[in-house]
Amino acid sequence: MSVKDEIKKLKKEIERHNFLYHAENNPEISDAEYDALYQRLKALEAEEGASNDSPSKTVGSKPSKGFDKHTHLKPMLSLANVFNQDDFNKFEERIQKRINVGKLVYAVEPKFDGIGISLTFEEGSLTKAVTRGDGEVGEVVTENIKTISKIPQTLSIDIPKIIELRGEVFFNLDDFNLINKNIENSGGKAFINPRNAAAGTLRNLDIEIVKQRPLNIFLYALGGHSDDLEINSHQEFLEFLEKNSLPRNDLITFGDAAEATKAVKKILDSRDSLNYEIDGAVVKVNESKLQEKLGFVSKAPRWAVAWKFPASEKYSKVNDVLFSVGRTGIVTPYATIEPVLISGANISNVTLHNMDELKRLDIKVNDTVLVKRAGDVIPQITKVNLDIRDGSESLVKIPEYCPSCGNTLKAEGPFLRCDAGMQCPDQLFGYFEHFVSRKAMNIDGLGYKINTHLIKLGYVKQVADLFKLKRYESELKSLEGFGKKSIDNLFASIDNSRRPKLETFINSLGIPEVGETTASSLARHFKEFNYLRSASFEDLMQLDSIGGVVAKNIIKFFENDPVGIDALLNEIEIESFVASADSHLDGIRIAITGSFENYSRDELKDIIKSKGGVPSSSISSNTDFLIYGEKAGSKYKKALDLGIELITETKLNEFLKI
Repeated sequence: MSVKDEIKKLKKEIERHNFLYHAENNPEISDAEYDALYQRLKALEAEEGASNDSPSKTVGSKPSKGFDKHTHLKPMLSLANVFNQDDFNKFEERIQKRINVGKLVYAVEPKFDGIGISLTFEEGSLTKAVTRGDGEVGEVVTENIKTISKIPQTLSIDIPKIIELRGEVFFNLDDFNLINKNIENSGGKAFINPRNAAAGTLRNLDIEIVKQRPLNIFLYALGGHSDDLEINSHQEFLEFLEKNSLPRNDLITFGDAAEATKAVKKILDSRDSLNYEIDGAVVKVNESKLQEKLGFVSKAPRWAVAWKFPASEKYSKVNDVLFSVGRTGIVTPYATIEPVLISGANISNVTLHNMDELKRLDIKVNDTVLVKRAGDVIPQITKVNLDIRDGSESLVKIPEYCPSCGNTLKAEGPFLRCDAGMQCPDQLFGYFEHFVSRKAMNIDGLGYKINTHLIKLGYVKQVADLFKLKRYESELKSLEGFGKKSIDNLFASIDNSRRPKLETFINSLGIPEVGETTASSLARHFKEFNYLRSASFEDLMQLDSIGGVVAKNIIKFFENDPVGIDALLNEIEIESFVASADSHLDGIRIAITGSFENYSRDELKDIIKSKGGVPSSSISSNTDFLIYGEKAGSKYKKALDLGIELITETKLNEFLKI
């Protein structure tokens, strides 16, 4: 293949991966593999020259359809990469040749593996949040960004007329794992990695889903701004963030080239202990005037580089592909592999998520696969090494019957499902563990070991049997490893749980996508369990916190009744929801608009909830009050048209009784 043909092939391949990564949020290759392709293209273009449409001269990919588009005041550019000390030395040499200032001061900070975002504040108020898009034009996701509580809606110290703040949206790893667990438990398709989860959530058109997922953000750069802003260095920019309570990372250091190298190593060493994913460090010249002198080349600044870290990936052999059954009946494939140590963890089992992922990977037993793990993220197989297949591989045997109970499996989209409910031991065990957990019925003394015994011995065949265990008292006390006192304590804990609060019981039912917050909203709205159980789709949609998907899940759950609710109700007495004496706003729907001198919008929402009220994200005929401040938006006009009662900031304390 000629050099020109290889360049043409590489350009096409990189453009496809750019589109998958930036527009579709569905990358097929790892960052390390992409970097290898990109560096190869640049090396060839150094010989032959680069065309204007080359991926080495463009940023990201065109924004996809679904959101309004917005042009950034200042383009969101990419960074050139360095991979080792020699690369970094050459970077500094290029800088010194241009400006020759002696010892430079650099800022060094983690390079986050999330989604780029630009926040625009006008006269101190957050007016727009825009994704990176193709670097010039991005998608407006302001309402979704406002669900991140750590982003203030207004700035008050040294604020210019207009300012763009650049940052990265991501999920903490423990939140990502919990989101995937909840999705899989409810029969949904889990996200492949935290970046995909953040991208999918940030660009989700259903605000209720976005609210349920705790997006996070770090701000790290200054974008466009009006002339009345005086910031002369990156260090001063960070001070501006801190003064205005804007979220920034703590692992940022300043120093000369030698100190920068040490700082990069320190960030690399901390990588596995962080609760978010990083794939490198960013090294940038600190002083703003020097940044201006250095300028830009094509799509990247001359004054900053991304020092990319080696991927936390290793090859291993697939010993088998097995299938597990979750509490909702979803059957999940997983690979057992030869144990491999990655990022300090010994990996021997790797989830394959669903049948679509199994098909995408084209995985076979005895394949050699690339396994990735970063921080505490669930390990995943990113690709199969097809080049070294030798014929010893065998096809994965897709089960026709449930591996737990033998029931015939049904295909539902990308999933296999067992619909045997509590007749399936694995589903019973999974549901039982959820029901007794601390955030549900909170029954002490029921761990993995005794739960396994109770189900295997047939003492618990449905959840209601938990409350009848005393009939097996002598048998339980004679079990090896379970003393008389521990069983007596267990019985006492079970008896103490017989009068659960309504919100606790709703959460313990394990309705797909109904967690603590939604359970609390349902309890506050319906007051009694029977009213919730008989609620129609239209009844459920009266709640601002309930979307169509969750409403359908609730209806379907009560129709199918996989847990035996009637038998359970014979054993317990659910406490109806009663508003506290301080809950004078019980059930009242209250919307908020504008800015306030003494409160942020999030503070007002928390106060409203503490008083029993329901903060509403929009104005409708069901809204009872609108609290409005300065620069009230379209909600104010709509409230006037609908005749909704208005509350000004001067009347807030009286209205909220604070």
